Amino acid sequence: MKNIILFPLLSFFCNCHPTAVSFKELNIDEIRYSYQDASVPPPFHRSYTLTINDSSLQVVVDSYGTIISDSIFPCTKAQFEHVIHLLDSGKVRNTKVKENVGCTGGNGESIYCYSNKKVVFSGNVDHCGGKDFGNLKGELFPAAEAALKLIPDFDSLLKRGVMPE
Repeated sequence: MKNIILFPLLSFFCNCHPTAVSFKELNIDEIRYSYQDASVPPPFHRSYTLTINDSSLQVVVDSYGTIISDSIFPCTKAQFEHVIHLLDSGKVRNTKVKENVGCTGGNGESIYCYSNKKVVFSGNVDHCGGKDFGNLKGELFPAAEAALKLIPDFDSLLKRGVMPE
């Protein structure tokens, strides 16, 4: 009798834990990654969005909504697949939303993965006070970093506009 009750309970609790999604199996044809900078004065604030597919990488850098740079660079299918592989190896997954209670400042990241123009995965995480808030777990930055390496002199794009020297 105990086993009859324990088995459904065990199955219920196992299914509630977040599991890593297989990005390769999602047939992703485009990824949009955004980095939201911390609240700092406009001359220093730089957020950016990377939109990558198997032929191009677009990077849009902004300061509180003012576009500083909008550039497109080539990307190969192998490079795009490497980014997808890094999402898998980073065990990126959705999890129960962790609300930010009382922490101010910090920065954030979000990701949207598309297949045939439909969102097949999305999530966001805010980093504040040494803690993470949002619905995203795993190592997202290695995939973003691989995409950033495809941009010649990304730092110069961040310094455009009103950035003091």
